[in-house]
Amino acid sequence: MSANCNPYLALGVRPFINCCSVRTLHGGSLMLPPVQAAMAEASRWFVNLDELMEAAGRRLAELTGAEGGIVTCGSAAAVALGTAACVAGNDPVKMLRLPFTDGMVNRVIIPRTQRFAYDQAVRMIGCHIVEIDTRKDVERALEEPVALVVLLGKQEHLCPVRLEEFASIMRPCGIPILVDAASEHLERPIPWLARGADLVVYSGGKFLRGPQTSGLLLGAKRLVEAAWRNASPHQALGRPMKVSKEDIIGVLTAVEYWFEERDHAAERRIWHDDIAIIAERVGRLPAADSEVVEPAGVDLVPRLRLLWDTARYPIDGLELRRQALAGEPRIMLDDNSATANSIEIDPFQLQPGEAAQIGEAVAAILDRSRSAAGKSVSPSVIDIGGEWELRIDFLHGARVHRLTLEQQGAHLVGHQRSSGFDGPVEGALHGDMVQLSFTTCYEGSTISYLFDGAAHGGQMSGTAALGAASAQNAGVVNKSQFGAGRWSARRVA
Repeated sequence: MSANCNPYLALGVRPFINCCSVRTLHGGSLMLPPVQAAMAEASRWFVNLDELMEAAGRRLAELTGAEGGIVTCGSAAAVALGTAACVAGNDPVKMLRLPFTDGMVNRVIIPRTQRFAYDQAVRMIGCHIVEIDTRKDVERALEEPVALVVLLGKQEHLCPVRLEEFASIMRPCGIPILVDAASEHLERPIPWLARGADLVVYSGGKFLRGPQTSGLLLGAKRLVEAAWRNASPHQALGRPMKVSKEDIIGVLTAVEYWFEERDHAAERRIWHDDIAIIAERVGRLPAADSEVVEPAGVDLVPRLRLLWDTARYPIDGLELRRQALAGEPRIMLDDNSATANSIEIDPFQLQPGEAAQIGEAVAAILDRSRSAAGKSVSPSVIDIGGEWELRIDFLHGARVHRLTLEQQGAHLVGHQRSSGFDGPVEGALHGDMVQLSFTTCYEGSTISYLFDGAAHGGQMSGTAALGAASAQNAGVVNKSQFGAGRWSARRVA
């Protein structure tokens, strides 16, 4: 592979313009040039990882005001290692038993409104989550031993029991509080620690623009050190969560640059300038408009919501997204924000010149959609209501569902049941083409199967997109994140 060619294109992978901020599946963020240079230099030497992390922790403390800190291989790893620190400390008898926590204090309190997909990083340590809504719920939860309280920073305000109240209850009991602030901007002093948390998690590969495979665990020095002892290179449960010497130097450089050199006001001006360029391009179309969604809460980046009249432009947000991703240049729009007549653009990741390309591409897609106006939809000509047995074949293994469907014209509703998966069915029928959706809630996620296929006689078959989505990220990307399976069904009644 030539050093001068795009390595992604050399593999046949087309890069894209990123309008979705800092999602991991889309590559996180672009590393800052000083981070790239520091990591390249770090790659030329050998060091002892314990010595390096101790020194990096001291520097992180100086920069952030926290007692201590470590670098982890992503923020989810920081949640897992912080949990392990609170359950096992650096006691080898406990550490080497994880995730088998029988006999240990392994209950973790999380407010019901703050459940999220990454609380699996808590459960993988062997912990059981206790949901609470009120102060009385907290008091009942404390009738049995509790190892930790975990809060989701961006939704902390949704629970009537705020962080300060948690701290007043937990501190006398010696129960730590961890806040996941992975998708937030780092501040000094760290507000979560100032309000009473013991540990806080940030991503190193999102807004900091450090290495994508990095995270930060900051807070009480003893807990941070215990988390490190549960991590690689040590032979405990966190051994697979390896952080390299280059990653440590890279994220430390990013934090230094964030506090000492980065011009945050200039970045905000660029975001608003890019938004204005996109809005102007799309606004040239009749019956197309836009509005700026100003940041609120822990968010600091404005977004641009594009809107259109579907009577004139018969296209929805997901189809616009699909066409933008198939175009040239390739543009990744946000699936989570897509509606029947709108989609949002986050300017954080935009590079010079990309805003104009986005505006022109979106305007062109909307304009082309007018040629589809008035086209008839294939009528539903078959009846698939009734009882079905549906089998999904995964990459390894299979699952059988019993399915009850009710048909109301082209609309399908019903219920499905299978071992460990029971829930509602929604769908549509267009001619002989079938679309079905199965969902069920499990812990902090909603399991999702999205079926596409054809019905013929007493049989149906096709492909199923497999995924899981949280309430915060419920778009098609997460609903298809686990790949695909083949499915077939036969009518049984």
